[in-house]
Amino acid sequence: MMLLIVIYLLFILILLLMVAFLVLLERKVLGLVQIRKGPNIVGIYGIVQTVVDGVKLILKNLMVLVNVRKFFFLLAPILSFILSLINWFFIPTPFILVNSKYKILITLVISSLLVYSTLWAGWKSN
Repeated sequence: MMLLIVIYLLFILILLLMVAFLVLLERKVLGLVQIRKGPNIVGIYGIVQTVVDGVKLILKNLMVLVNVRKFFFLLAPILSFILSLINWFFIPTPFILVNSKYKILITLVISSLLVYSTLWAGWKSN
């Protein structure tokens, strides 16, 4: 069981590194195409800008306006994040996390529930 958890965490780490590399590649190409200062000029091979963007995302302040529905304001992103994480359990991986013959149906149900978080995100602003 412990080996399965280590393999799963390693899989997630590799996936996150691949996403970071693809973001860096996309920014380099767009910087070259648009002839602007971007990751092709700024930082150490462009790695610094991706790290700084991640830090900026983590340190952003939560601004709650006065006349918003605070319940939906807080619940919409949390619901979206949790349902997206739950959906990952049903994606085929080299090792089986959930053994069910209804994987596709469950994925469709969870994906259809993600619509509510989008609706609540629009509804929270009155």
